[in-house]
Amino acid sequence: MSKKMQIAVANILVSSLSIVLIGLLVFSQASDIIREQIESAHLSTLKGTRDHFENYFTKLNQSAVQMEKIPDFERWSNQPEGHSANHFDVLSLVQLLVRVQASHDYVDNVVLYDPRDKSQISSQPTLGDYNMGYVPFFDEFAGMNADYAFLTKTTDGASTYVYIRKLPIFISGPSSYLLFHINSKLFYDYLGISDDNKSQLGTAFIMDKQGSPIGKGTFAGLEDMTRMIAKEQETSPLSMETPQTLNKNGMLITCVPSPMTGWIFGLAVTDKQYLSKIITLRNMTLLIVAAAVALAVLAAVASNHMFFRGWNKIIRLIDESSGGKSPAQPRADEFEKIYSHMFQLKNRLREMIPEAKEAYVRKVLETGVVTKKNWTEQLGLPLREDASFCCFAVEIDYYNQLKETYSEWDLFYFGYGIACVIREVLADSGFAVKLNDGKLAGVICLEERGESSWREQTDQKLRTIHHFIAENFPITVSIGVSRPRQGMHQLHLASAEALEALKQTFASGTNTVLYYEELSDMKGSAFSFDESRRIEHDWIQSIRSRNKEEALLALNRLRALALEQDYRKLQHLLIDFTLSLHRNVGPEMSRPLEAPTLSKLLDLSTLEEWLSWLRNQTERFIDRLSEEYRGQMEQAAAKIKNHLVARLQEDIRLEDCCKPLGIPVSVAKQALKEVYETTFAELLLKERIEKSKEWLRETDIGVEEIAQRLYYSNAQSFTRTFKKMTGMPPGQYRKLAEH
Repeated sequence: MSKKMQIAVANILVSSLSIVLIGLLVFSQASDIIREQIESAHLSTLKGTRDHFENYFTKLNQSAVQMEKIPDFERWSNQPEGHSANHFDVLSLVQLLVRVQASHDYVDNVVLYDPRDKSQISSQPTLGDYNMGYVPFFDEFAGMNADYAFLTKTTDGASTYVYIRKLPIFISGPSSYLLFHINSKLFYDYLGISDDNKSQLGTAFIMDKQGSPIGKGTFAGLEDMTRMIAKEQETSPLSMETPQTLNKNGMLITCVPSPMTGWIFGLAVTDKQYLSKIITLRNMTLLIVAAAVALAVLAAVASNHMFFRGWNKIIRLIDESSGGKSPAQPRADEFEKIYSHMFQLKNRLREMIPEAKEAYVRKVLETGVVTKKNWTEQLGLPLREDASFCCFAVEIDYYNQLKETYSEWDLFYFGYGIACVIREVLADSGFAVKLNDGKLAGVICLEERGESSWREQTDQKLRTIHHFIAENFPITVSIGVSRPRQGMHQLHLASAEALEALKQTFASGTNTVLYYEELSDMKGSAFSFDESRRIEHDWIQSIRSRNKEEALLALNRLRALALEQDYRKLQHLLIDFTLSLHRNVGPEMSRPLEAPTLSKLLDLSTLEEWLSWLRNQTERFIDRLSEEYRGQMEQAAAKIKNHLVARLQEDIRLEDCCKPLGIPVSVAKQALKEVYETTFAELLLKERIEKSKEWLRETDIGVEEIAQRLYYSNAQSFTRTFKKMTGMPPGQYRKLAEH
């Protein structure tokens, strides 16, 4: 090897070693700086997440405190042991729980539980399966001797989260439990876990007091990580009273405790994630150094051989060593993870479709609202817009008396068995869904081939169902059938006819099939179901719009439905009118009126007494709605005025006031008109003149400056306006004020 070649190789080796040492030093320092920045960012994020959760549970506690003051709850909680609440009290409590649920995000159900008789009242009374599944939570909470707790249960891989609060809180008395069923989406939203941020830096998690994860994300080692933190607390002086940071197993974990919940909020990030760029830079540096060393070695070896003949080999080696890399192939575990997620999603959808189908059908039968035309095909419902059908309703006879003999589980399985029988008999020609209080409703699709009448088609299927239940169940059922109809928009009307036919079991007897067509054609009957529903709709809408005259006119139309001596045929309808009013209009008021008891309604013995009672209810509701409407208008007008007065020295418009206050522009205009009998422009002019009077009396500010402050184009324009409003120019007003 020549002297020059030796010097060149030595220089390359020294330079390579220097670059390696400098690179490692820079890598170490940069890693520490990045780690500190990430720790600081994670601590800030986790404290915000912890505050969100604590605020959320504080709101739930506030709802419990407010609920304790409501008379309906006090009456229910103070009832003697073994005494069950009446129907109207239960209905009021259900409406109260519905309002509590609607006031909170991520709450799927609210349940009021009495441990004395293990009775439950739910904001979602139709979700029987879920309500029955809360019993283990109540039993576990009873053994904790705590005022509140957050509990988790995992069933078939799915987690259920509930927050339970003991009531009453501030007063003595029998204890009851208020349960909030929390949707797992709360954790995903608050932790920021979604499909859009999977690639972001860090994985958020929550660990409960037992060291188990709550609200799992997509991080595969979440259970191992929480187990490691729990073990670290036991084997080391790690204290979770203050924020802590762990750096183990190639992972940076930041933890923040929550004194309120006892949880630990954490963010974990692997070294490869937060040091990815600097690791890439380090690897590139090492690669360059390795290439330089290899080149030096090759040069030294080549110099000992034939110089000219060795050039081709050197060039070939250099070309091979610097050749382009093929793009990295996707890893098998990534495909495995994607496939696993798709499989889980399909299974979940397969479980949700029957529930969605039943909920959709129940909503259509109750309201007639068809959200999407193609849903009938997606859910496999045999419904077409041009198809003929009739609705039927099934009711277990003497259902309330059966509650004394059979348990709730027995009655649930009776209803489930009846639904299975109906679906088996109807096959592809219809369907049925469960309602409340031992009732089911369904649809029978009619054939249009002309071989048999609709009555024969319906009677054959329903008689089969009726006889099978009578022979194989320890109960009997009554079935109401609507008239044949066509078009999905008439589903709710046909369903209402079937339910209306069931109400005639008091006269026709139980364990029978009742056709609405026969009931409406009975001799001497002046009853019209369609007309009664139109009267009810017009009456309630008139009350909502606070139109007393129109509401009373709608009530007077009831006289045409029955003669004086036949009014009892309308008694069940009039009771429905009263309940419908309290059910539909009551929740719209901040202070709903108390619903009447059934005994009070049954005391009404003539049609005139009923009409007088309904007129009184009409006036009470309209007066209360008018009072609340007036209060809302006064509140909105006061907010607009105060916001305007605080910004008189700005170029302000009505839209500028409404936006920060969250008040619609149309509501603001109406409020100003009704409360102050003025418009926004007139009110702004009046307040600016009053402000200018104050400045003229109490300060030495000139007229030109006042005009500029109040956004007038010039002093002359302000003077003309001031004189028009007060009868004198600003200068004269100031002189009079000085004297």
